[in-house]
Amino acid sequence: PASDGADMVHGRNIAAVPSDINFSGIVKPEGGKTVNEIYLQRDSLSGKEVILRAKVVKFSPQIMGKNWLHVQDGTGEKGTNDLTVTTAAAAKVGDTVLVKGALSTNKDFGLGYKYDLIIEDAGVTVE
Repeated sequence: PASDGADMVHGRNIAAVPSDINFSGIVKPEGGKTVNEIYLQRDSLSGKEVILRAKVVKFSPQIMGKNWLHVQDGTGEKGTNDLTVTTAAAAKVGDTVLVKGALSTNKDFGLGYKYDLIIEDAGVTVE
């Protein structure tokens, strides 16, 4: 099943945002994009490096040898407000991170893990 960028495990969305996450004060990085802009420009950005600043809303360590993050910056609406990122870096839910990596579209890992958009093997810096 397609996940609109959010992990799906046995048919349930596991990227619910903790209620205490505050997106105010997140500033788009110089030369960067917002989460919503990445969704809107996905066709032209596919395969290219993107930079964004966002909050970690979910962190899943060491799945398929990578850490998996869901990041949001308060832009977009359901379906265009959450990006999945894989990285070697660690972060905690609520951390503001700077993400830099190549955007992939329509990535299917099999077993129901399909992503409309994903940034794989990203450089992630906790700010």
